[in-house]
Amino acid sequence: MSKELSQFIVDLEQLRRNWQWLNANTNPYCQTASVVKADGYGHGIEPIAKSLFEAGCRIFCVARLEEALQLRSILTQQGSGNDIAEVICFDGLQKEDIECYPSYRITPALKQISEIETAANYAIMSGVKFPVWIQLDTGMNRLGISEIELNSPYQQKLLDNLSRLEVKVVMSHLSSSDTPTHEANNKQRNTFEKMSKQISSAPLSLSASHGLLISQEFHYDITRPGIALYGYQDNPNTFFSCKPILKWVAPILQIRNISKGEQIGYGADFTATRSMQVATIGAGYGDGYRRSLSQFGKVDVGGHICKLVGRVSMDSLVIDISDVPEAKLVQVSQVCLLGEHYDAKAMAADLSTISYEILTNLGSRPERIYKNAKNNNIIK
Repeated sequence: MSKELSQFIVDLEQLRRNWQWLNANTNPYCQTASVVKADGYGHGIEPIAKSLFEAGCRIFCVARLEEALQLRSILTQQGSGNDIAEVICFDGLQKEDIECYPSYRITPALKQISEIETAANYAIMSGVKFPVWIQLDTGMNRLGISEIELNSPYQQKLLDNLSRLEVKVVMSHLSSSDTPTHEANNKQRNTFEKMSKQISSAPLSLSASHGLLISQEFHYDITRPGIALYGYQDNPNTFFSCKPILKWVAPILQIRNISKGEQIGYGADFTATRSMQVATIGAGYGDGYRRSLSQFGKVDVGGHICKLVGRVSMDSLVIDISDVPEAKLVQVSQVCLLGEHYDAKAMAADLSTISYEILTNLGSRPERIYKNAKNNNIIK
């Protein structure tokens, strides 16, 4: 492990604790799935999926078929995990790759009537019921079969096609679950119950991370936490015991003293108003540290919070360390860019975005270090 590299340190034991807390806070009969799309929300899908399996998770959700195939390969490495873990693909059915789904035990969440018809035709040809989830649009108007479609003149044909499939779960997605009192939540829940009764008696799944935290009325049979697994949620009034699992550290490349009037960085945007001591840090926007953080970033130097000066470059950024005691500086070779002092939620707030975007846009260049209490550190 080289201290000359920018590093993402991922705490897999905390990840397992997060899943176990979410699982314990649902109805006793409710299963807790894990959403690991977008490379495990930027944390690395392989160690994330393996750790969640160890924690007890048996249902894994991704967006793309390519992610599902990768995930199935990962779970195969878990031995018996390949036999008992389900892989759900939210993006529906890719007609040209239809044989991949039964071959690799991937379950598509069918989001439109044409996909249901394609799956039903395949089931007729193969002579085997095709396992699927069915996605309903209950008011978000993004993906799923709408209430109008469900009650159209073609309803009987739809029901006939569904009878040829193994409908394992009926699902939908809440638009406003991060605001528990939003009227859309109960409206969608009522619509979901009405629509689901029309098509199947299969288990139901409505809630992702924030819906899970509203109340048990939203849990049904399967919850699908995503961002909560990684330690984040957006409602400050909800009790939440999960903690962020990622810390970002980077090396101090150089320390220098500058005089009043000297300038720092591209564009000479920053001019020192006093004599200063500054440190150049080995991370920049090429590593995923956003250039717009030049105005907002907070860096932990041995427990002292320092601000950026000048523009963030591709490979480096500069911070003001004038107030860090010299005795502390000689002990420090790395700084913390993202951690307890300034997590992805706080960073997102400064950038007028959400923690999801921060995490899924972390760069591929930093070394990823996985802390695992059950084994030695794993370096990926």
